[in-house]
Amino acid sequence: MFTNFVTMYDKVNIWIDRAIVGEQYPTIANYLDSAKDQTDRQTGEIITFGCLEGLKVSVYGSGLYIVGSLPKYLHGSNIYPLSRETTKQAFEKMADALHLSMAEAKITGFEFGATFPMANKPQEYLDRLGDMPRLQRYRFNHDTLYFRHRGKQQPKTFCFYDKIAEAKANNMSVPDGLQDANLLRCELRLNGRLPYQMGVPEVTASTLSEKPFYRKTMQCFQDGYFSITKLNQLKTDIMSEIKTVSDAFDVLVARLISQSDKTQIQAFVEEIKRADVFKNRVNYTRLKKKIDGVLNKANFTTSDELIKELDDGFKNIGAYV
Repeated sequence: MFTNFVTMYDKVNIWIDRAIVGEQYPTIANYLDSAKDQTDRQTGEIITFGCLEGLKVSVYGSGLYIVGSLPKYLHGSNIYPLSRETTKQAFEKMADALHLSMAEAKITGFEFGATFPMANKPQEYLDRLGDMPRLQRYRFNHDTLYFRHRGKQQPKTFCFYDKIAEAKANNMSVPDGLQDANLLRCELRLNGRLPYQMGVPEVTASTLSEKPFYRKTMQCFQDGYFSITKLNQLKTDIMSEIKTVSDAFDVLVARLISQSDKTQIQAFVEEIKRADVFKNRVNYTRLKKKIDGVLNKANFTTSDELIKELDDGFKNIGAYV
């Protein structure tokens, strides 16, 4: 049975130093599917690339790099979630297949998220999510919303997307009964400098299933979501709230913004930044707050039921750590 009350790790990036593996390191390639050797022309190093039930494995002279989805590796699909215990089982399966210990394997990046069964289409919830502090909002299509850094380095990303649409687009099998489900997938993606980002000495394969670390990641996931501004609905009887010309102007602006692509607001703010309109950069933040204030003015808006549904989902997942 599908539930929205379990978060899970999905894609992980793993580095295993050759010294950890020991004498059996040269035999690793024998356990891989479709293993092929490739020679680096500059260094002469021979690198072996292969697969392990969907995981991509690269064998270098200095160590082993593994990347892929833990739930897909364990269950063949990432639609159903992993618990902390089954996360441990995924690494145990990996250790058995490669004939090595995974306990000290370093995690260099991971995805942590939840899949929420919703009452409405996922894109309707994405339409109601505004901006997130310190990250840029990117709406690539109606099914996907990203919050991430502008540069090439992406240490932290929040992603929201239609899970069923994503599965069908990638020719993944969708379990019976879920083909027409409204599944909203929300992910926190961390990449590089994980000890610094998470405030821990190190992050290894065994760390991921430890309760304190799982709780810390859960808190980061929830805090990220609740830091996003939410766009409330305009009241249907809003005309009765208009008392002044200023009120009428605010209602018009709020209505136009609510009916437009939300990325236009961000694009406008970026445009005036490039034009160096304000000498005091604090004014750009003040502008964003003023726009948000118009959109969510207490007299003109009412609590959005779809946002309340998603808020409740994020609150509930914290009870199942």
